[in-house]
Amino acid sequence: MIKKKYNTEQKKELLEYMIKNKNSFVSAEDIVKHLKDKNINIGLTTIYRFLNSLEEQEKLRVEYRNHTKFYQYISNECDAHYHLKCKDCGKLIHFECEELKHLNSHISEEHNFIIDSSAMIYGICDNCNKKEKEKGKQNII
Repeated sequence: MIKKKYNTEQKKELLEYMIKNKNSFVSAEDIVKHLKDKNINIGLTTIYRFLNSLEEQEKLRVEYRNHTKFYQYISNECDAHYHLKCKDCGKLIHFECEELKHLNSHISEEHNFIIDSSAMIYGICDNCNKKEKEKGKQNII
């Protein structure tokens, strides 16, 4: 027997939440809290099944932090640029830069390696760097 996949209101709400939060990583627990706040009853197993389905469709980035899996929805607009990720606050910045395109070309031509446009560059965002400067520490010279 073939199992049909139904587009339920719950799945619709899950997808809307992921799209709305596409600029950050969320955990399954974040999703549960959001749904609970909206009085939507959905089991954690269903949420994980839905996230796994999106992951198989390559619609999610997955990141592990402190033994917890975090997910970020990937929209089609992410195919044409890179991403900067703050190691302190987790902020994700969609990044387009001519210099990076030159670097990409160099790596491709000189090193026979093609960088995936979903590549993530990790560092410290301006906001977190300013906070550290105020504390007397400086991450970036």
